Order: sequence, then C-alpha cells, then structure tokens
Amino acid sequence: MKPLLSLLILLVSFPVFAQEVDLEKNIQSLKTKIQQSEKGEKLKWMDSLSNSIAFDTSFENDSIVLATRNYAIELDSFDIAIHQTANLIYFQNNIKGAPQKGKELYLQNRKYLPKVNNNIVKCKFYYDAASGLFYLSEFEESLQLFDSVYYWAEQENNSKYIGRSKLGKGQVFTDMGDFGNASITLQDAIRYFQKIKDTSSLNDTRNSLAILYSKNRFYKEAKAERDEIIKQSLATENYDNLPSFYYNAAGDEKNIGNRKGQIDYLNLALESSRKSRYIAYYEPIMLAGLIKAYAEVDSVFLAEKYRFQIEKDKKKSTTGPYRSYYLDAMKSLAYAKGNYNKALLYGEEYLFLMKEAKQYGEIESGEHFLSKVYQTTGNTEKAFQHYKNYAAIKDSVENTQKVRVLSYYQTLYETEKRDLKIEAQESNIALLDSENKLKNQWLLFGGIGLLSIFGFVVLVRSRNTAEKRQLEQKKFTEQIVNTQEVERSRVAHELHDSVGQKLLILKNSLFLKENKQTDESNLLDETIKEVREMSHSLHPFQFEKVGLMTSLEDMVSAFQKSSEIFYSSEIEDISGMIPKGKEIFIFRMLQECISNVEKHSEATACNLSVMEENNQVVFQLKDNGKGFDVSLEKDKNESLGMKTLEERTRFIEADFSITSQVKKGTQVSIKIDKI
Repeated sequence: MKPLLSLLILLVSFPVFAQEVDLEKNIQSLKTKIQQSEKGEKLKWMDSLSNSIAFDTSFENDSIVLATRNYAIELDSFDIAIHQTANLIYFQNNIKGAPQKGKELYLQNRKYLPKVNNNIVKCKFYYDAASGLFYLSEFEESLQLFDSVYYWAEQENNSKYIGRSKLGKGQVFTDMGDFGNASITLQDAIRYFQKIKDTSSLNDTRNSLAILYSKNRFYKEAKAERDEIIKQSLATENYDNLPSFYYNAAGDEKNIGNRKGQIDYLNLALESSRKSRYIAYYEPIMLAGLIKAYAEVDSVFLAEKYRFQIEKDKKKSTTGPYRSYYLDAMKSLAYAKGNYNKALLYGEEYLFLMKEAKQYGEIESGEHFLSKVYQTTGNTEKAFQHYKNYAAIKDSVENTQKVRVLSYYQTLYETEKRDLKIEAQESNIALLDSENKLKNQWLLFGGIGLLSIFGFVVLVRSRNTAEKRQLEQKKFTEQIVNTQEVERSRVAHELHDSVGQKLLILKNSLFLKENKQTDESNLLDETIKEVREMSHSLHPFQFEKVGLMTSLEDMVSAFQKSSEIFYSSEIEDISGMIPKGKEIFIFRMLQECISNVEKHSEATACNLSVMEENNQVVFQLKDNGKGFDVSLEKDKNESLGMKTLEERTRFIEADFSITSQVKKGTQVSIKIDKI
C-alpha cells in the first residue's frame, strides 16, 4: 500500500463529468440513447456514459467502461479505446486496489498507441499506467512512463499534464529515497500549477512536499506547508483534499510525541471526509487511524467504538486497498487488550504486505511492533531478530547525507519563494512610481530645460578633471592590490621555505639528540603545522600550477574538513575564460566570503557554484544561515573586509552583489566578463 496521498491524487486530479444531483438521471438518458443508436453515434453515447461514471468511487462495476473500450476497438476508434482503457487502469488502481491488473491492462493495450492521434489521451494513458507501477514499487518503469507523459504534454504545450508528470516523478523519487531529486521535481511541478492557477493540483503537490519534509523529520517546514493549504481549503470549502492533509498532519504529531494533537487531527480528518465526495474511500482509512491511535494511548473503549464502525461493512473496509490500514489498527488494539496471539497474527500479515510493497517506513514500524510483542510473550530470540531488522532499516532511513541534500534544496526553494514575492512587490512599486512621475513630469520639464544649459557648461569643465582623478585613483588602487598580493606571496614563501625548513631541521636535531619524542618536539610539530597553514592562507602554492577551478575545490574541501557546515560545489570548466592575472583576486574574494559564512552565518549548508552565463563567468556562494537585512546593515558593512572586496571588484572590473534576508540565508555573486 502506498501513502494515503498517492491514492488520493488520482481521485481528485480528474474532473467528474456529471453533476451529482442529476447523475442518475443523466445515466438513464444516455442508456436510452445507446439503445436507440448504432455504430459511430452509439459509440459517442457509450463514451459519454463511461466518462460519467468512471470517477464515481461508489461505482463498483467496470463492465460499461470495458464494453465501450471493446466497441471502440471494433470500430477502429483508438482515441476512445485508449482513453477508456486509461479509465479501466484508474479503476483497478484506485477503486479496486488492484494495480497489478492495471499493469496488465497497460501491457495489453500499449500496442494501440501508434494509432492514437490525440496526444492528451496518450498523456492520460501513460499517467494512469505510471501511477499503477508506482503503487507496485516498480520505480524505474514508473519514472519512464512519467517521462512519456511529459514528452506528449510538451508537444501540446499542456502545462497541466507537464505539472502532473513532475508531481508523479517527485512522489516516486520520495519513495526511492532520492530526496534531492524529489525536492527539485516537486518544486518544478509547483511552478507549472502556479502558472495555470490550478489550485487543487498545487495543493496536492505542496502536500507531497510536506510529506517529503516529514520523511526527513523537518516537521516545522512540513507543518508550515500543510497549515497553509488547510487554511486555503477551509476558506474555499474544498473538503475533497482536506482528509489527507489532516491525516498526514496527525502522523507528524505522533512522530514528535504529541498524542493529543495526533488524535485531534484524525478526528478532523474523519469529519472532513464525511463532507467530501470521497467518503467511501476516506472513511475506512480514518477509522483505522483512530482505532490505532486510541489503542496506543490505552483508550480501549474508544478504540472498540471505532472498530465497531469500521466492521459494519467488513467486506469492503477491511480488504483490498484498506487491508493494511485495518491490520495496522487491529494489531495495536489486540496488543492493548493483552491478546498477544492475535497481535502477532495481525502484525505478521501487516509486515508481509509492507515488504511486498517495499514500504520501508512501514516495514520499520512493523518490525519494531513484532519485537515488542515477542519480548512481552517471553520469546527473546524472535524479539531480538525483529529488533535487529528494525535497527538496520532505521539506520538506512536516517541517512545523514540525504537529509543534508534535502536541507540544501529546501533552502533554495524558500529563497525562490522570497524572490518571487519581492519581485511582485517591486513591480507594484514601479507602477506607482511611474504614475507619480507622469504627474510631475510637466512641472519639472521647464526647470530642467533652464538648468540643462547651465549644467552643460559645468559638465564640460568638470568632466576632464573627474576623468583625470578617476584614472589616478584606479592606478593607485591597482598598485596597492598588486603590491599586497606580491607581499603576500613573498611572506608565504619565506614562511614555507625558510622558517618552516629551519623549524623542521631543529625538530630533527632534537629528536636525534634525545632519541625520543619530547614536549618540545610536539610543540615544534604544532608550530610547523601552523606555519604551513599561515603560508597556504597567505598564498596557495599550487595556484599557478593547478589553476582557479582546482584551487576553489580544494578550498571547499578544506573548509568542510574542519566545519559542521555541509559545503558543496558545482564548478563548470572555465579554463581560459578569465585573464590569469585576475584569477587570484577572485580566489581571495571567495575565500573571504566563505570565511564570513563560517564566522557569522550560523548556516548548516553552503554551496559554491561557478558557471558560464551570457558571456560572463558567474561565481555564486549561497548559504541557508540567519541572513541579515542588507539595507539596515549597509552602514555597518564599511569594514576592512567589505572595503577589500569592493576594491578587488573594481580592480578586476567585475560586478559584486550581496542579497540576504533575515532567516532566509545569504547569496553572494561575482560576475566577470569572459575574455
């Protein structure tokens, strides 16, 4: 079984073709028209009828859709045939909970695709098939089909299906544990849905992003995303999505130890499911969640109350796609009641289903539960075996590197959202300024005309003086910077070649004399190490040999070795694009900036990127630290470090900029023209 969200998306992503109030009336009308017509006209009415019932979750008979598909093939109407085959795949995946049968339908009918003219029909077919493969944990095949959705949607410039392909891939990457790609792909989907103002799909995607955060224990970020979409859904009285949002929020509350919050959210999920169009789908899942939650806090009476409700329709609510939810609930209830044999039966079946579906988070939970039950019954050997399995999965799921990757991409996402907001604000301000300027333009025009004559005379006289002064200032700056770098190099070589060598000779002499390691010898080791570090800081000896790119990579690696901040780099080949004489100054500027990140930012992740862009080489350093208000800090930035950065920028004729915001991180950019 996949997470609740994955099943829900397909239920709400496609339109319901008939109004609920007169659905039955419409069906009867279509049936009459089918009986009174034949061939092409008959197929048209059969197609309409199939579309009317295909997404009604109370519809439990796919014979009409199947008959339409078969009749369409008979008449060589392959667009309709493949469209209705997609409906059948959807029916098996989401209503019957049998994705294996959906896969078989895909394999049997893909041979007709070359005869399909409508590319959007191809998108729908591939999308439903990809979702079924996702449910079966056939991730690579699912990704390929989502790529096919993207390809055909792009041919039609259909942003909705492009967004859906990204959303589907993001969910697959999440289940695969490829969290960096999952984050990027889901953010891409968000941009497409924002573009076409598809609020429902946008909320689904943001919910997927919240689940991604939750899987990596970023509960604060997950809650922020989820609270926003819950608020929007309540404001628009859109109850179709709310149950899944509440249900996933309940899971997070449990993970942080807030049992009351978990139960409150589950009750909200049940209440909203009864207001949605998909009550038949939602209700068994929410009831199972409440049984499990109350059993785990020893409220057996309330757990039994909801067990009675879920078993009113036992055949439907405890089998098929609901079986795993039911087993999860009943194993916890049996354990709370002290019925350990039943708890083991339910627990073993639950673990088997989770292993079959490759749901590692649920496998971890199942192994831990069985370990607890066997320990309680005194079977320490089996308890230990299940605990070992639980611990191994837990270690795998909590892979630190994946969490760090997600943390970095989450920072980029938050920064982009901020930039979009600022861009919108600046656009509004510019519009107001334009209107005000238009009003004042005529008042100022006369004065400007008079002043321009006088200004022209002054300008001509002062221009030559200003240019001469600017040229002298530039030469003076160049002389200072060049002298500084030459002096750095001289001192570095003196430290490394002279002082360092003499210290090494002195150490060897002491060692030979006393034939053992002494405190003085240890002190000399530390001194030699410090001298070498000072020497390298003053001037990297290999810079002339290995060049700017390798020196930057070595610098990032050096900072990573002695820092808790996660440093990463993305450096393109820029060999020969920048004058050799300017490379050392760019290295110095980036070295100063990374030192500032280390000292002041309180960041957990920092990325250095170097790329070619629009006839320029762009160096960017981004961190996810505490940031600062650039406008407020402007006066404080007149420090020696900032002045040095600005002087070097002017000297190499580059552009230097800093963008930052409190709690949103900082970005430093250096842009220099290519040769």
